[in-house]
This record gives sequence, structure tokens and C-alpha cells, in this order.
Amino acid sequence: MSIFAQVFGYLLGLIYGLVNDYGIAIIIFTLFTKLLLMPFTIKQMKSSKAMAAIQPKMKEIQEKYKDNKEKQNQMLVELYKEHKYNPMSGCLPLLIQFPIIIGLFTALREPGTYVFVNNPELTLLATQDTFLWIKNLSTPDLMSNIFTTGPAWLLALPGIMPIMSSVLTYFQMSSQNASTQTSGNNAMNNQMKIMQIMFPVMILFWGTSLSAGLILYWTVGSVFQIVQQYVMKTPAKGETK
Repeated sequence: MSIFAQVFGYLLGLIYGLVNDYGIAIIIFTLFTKLLLMPFTIKQMKSSKAMAAIQPKMKEIQEKYKDNKEKQNQMLVELYKEHKYNPMSGCLPLLIQFPIIIGLFTALREPGTYVFVNNPELTLLATQDTFLWIKNLSTPDLMSNIFTTGPAWLLALPGIMPIMSSVLTYFQMSSQNASTQTSGNNAMNNQMKIMQIMFPVMILFWGTSLSAGLILYWTVGSVFQIVQQYVMKTPAKGETK
């Protein structure tokens, strides 16, 4: 994974050299990487929609031929061919993206190692620049960035950026689940709804320990994905929903 961290860390360092603002550099970097991963993301979204569309027929076949696995598999293969659906098409984009995303997170988590290589002075200068209300992008964005005094428990709560990221993640997952929800599969739909609530809560929890720079990356990425999902759900001119 370190090779991806080195590549993306080098890229983030180049962007910082152009804009001389670590927060702006992370935003530009996020948009660039999301555009880079867009073909894989679109393929994954299309695969999820196709899966949702044929799910009722799959369930019928599985129920009808539950005592004949060979016939069941044969009918499922025919169903996949009819709808030009490849079960592996949804896995491949995820497998490709996984090491890249880990590399991105590693570079953002350890800027001194991967972004500003062997340059502690520049690392300190860049990460400790104030960005909006955040005093230091290398530390968590807590309520202490907003309130200078107050109870210790209040100052230790997640700040504005983790809250924004959590809310945006909820809406992003809500939009995604709405487009891939399967009729007649209550178990899967309920699982998706649980994740839609649990993951934003986890973002809030992570916001108390992860660097503000990393949460900024996630926040901008969520905005990008919401826009991307909206564009993909909007029918092209001359098409009907």
C-alpha cells in the first residue's frame, strides 16, 4: 500500500507547492482523485442498480428451484445473460479502489512521511496553517476550535467538520440506497438502512481522533459523490426515467 501513499503524497505535495495552502491543496487533491476513480465508481453504481433490478427475479428462481441447485444455477446464469449482468462486475471496481483508497488515507494521515518527505519544517508550516475555523489540519477538529473555554467534555466533542462529514455521508448513502433498494428483499433493505445510520455515527466518532485534513478529504469526497449520484440519476435529454 505504501507505493500508493508515496504517489498520492507526492501529488499532494506538488499541489501544495502551487497553492501554498494545505486545506485548499487537500480539496483540489480530493477532486482530482475522485475524478481518477470515477470510472470505477460509475461501474460499481451501475452494477448495484442492475443487481437491484433483477433481484426479484433472482429470488423467484432461488425459491422455485431451491431443491435443485444445478437447475437454479443454470436459470440464474440465463437471467444474468438476459440482462447483461456480470456478478463479478461489482467486485472488481471495489478491489481496484481498495489499495488506492488505503494509500490516500495513509498519505493524508502521515503528511510528514509521504507529502513533505524529510522536511519537518514544511510539514509543521503546512499542517499548522489555519484553514477556515480549523487551527491545525494535522490534529482532530474538535469543539475546542470553536470555543476557547468551557467544560472539558464540550471541548472534546467532534467539531464542525466531522459533523458536516457525518451529515453529508448520511445523505450520500441515503441517495445511493434509494437507487439500489431491492423490492421484496426486506432483510437487505433493512441492512442498508442500518448502515445508513451507523456509518455517519462512526464518522463522528472517528472525528475525535483522525486529523482534520483527513476528515476534510472525506467531506469533499461526500459532496462529490452526492453530485455524481444526482447526475447519474438524472435522465439524459430525450430519455425517460
